Amino acid sequence: MGTLALVDAGCGGLEDVLAGLRWRFAGREVFALAAGQWVYPGGESSALVVTEGLVRVEGLGDTDDLTHGDFLFVPRRQRYAVNALSEATVLCVRLAPVGSGSAMDALPPRVLLTDFVQHAPLAATMMQHLVVECPDPEGVQGDRVATLVASMAIESWHARGCAPKRWLLRVNEPGVARAVAAMHADPGQEWTVEALARVALASRSGFAARFQAATGLTPGRYLTRLRVDKAQRFLIESDAAIGTVARRLGYSSETAFGRAFRRHTGLTPSEWRRQARVPTA
Repeated sequence: MGTLALVDAGCGGLEDVLAGLRWRFAGREVFALAAGQWVYPGGESSALVVTEGLVRVEGLGDTDDLTHGDFLFVPRRQRYAVNALSEATVLCVRLAPVGSGSAMDALPPRVLLTDFVQHAPLAATMMQHLVVECPDPEGVQGDRVATLVASMAIESWHARGCAPKRWLLRVNEPGVARAVAAMHADPGQEWTVEALARVALASRSGFAARFQAATGLTPGRYLTRLRVDKAQRFLIESDAAIGTVARRLGYSSETAFGRAFRRHTGLTPSEWRRQARVPTA
């Protein structure tokens, strides 16, 4: 299955990523470390903030040193190690992503923010509350706070210029960009290659070649992946019937929608909704 490349028109690409991310709270820890002590918080998605001392993070590519107020978010399951270079205190939240799709595909291996407490004070306060003060973070409250902290961290990382220049694909070809924007604005439209080529003011054959060169997918595959991503959001955010979601996204039948959804996620829409809504144990 190809990766859906996002088109960043200003902040639009970032907004698509943030809107598609959901996390479950999966646990919390306060690491009070002596100098020279090691801990291994990896294996799950996780977020760390250093509240005291100096630590070194190894196993995520580059070796990173974090001090008071610094933040690290590891979106995917990766094993890594934290070595206390001095006495240190580290707050840790373990996360579980809800679903998959282009938003998760777009995330970098790690999000590192220095002076996180200064640049994102609200997110830092929420992290502190979730780890130290919240008496019972299980369930909806913990899930929502965890999602907000992760989203605010990614937004801050992007706004501060830490993101690679091509983290969100920028399409310099105006015709392709117009076509992609049209699909995102109305994914339920019956978008044929001919219709998209008209939006792009291009010939059918020339448009199809340029579109695939820019996004890595044919227009049809891009549209299907976009619809599945939108469907995941509808299924978790509303109680709309599966048939209603299918019609909203341009499918002629619930069966056709179900086939496309299962091909991309491995689950039927009903199975995905049930799994996405199961509270964290």
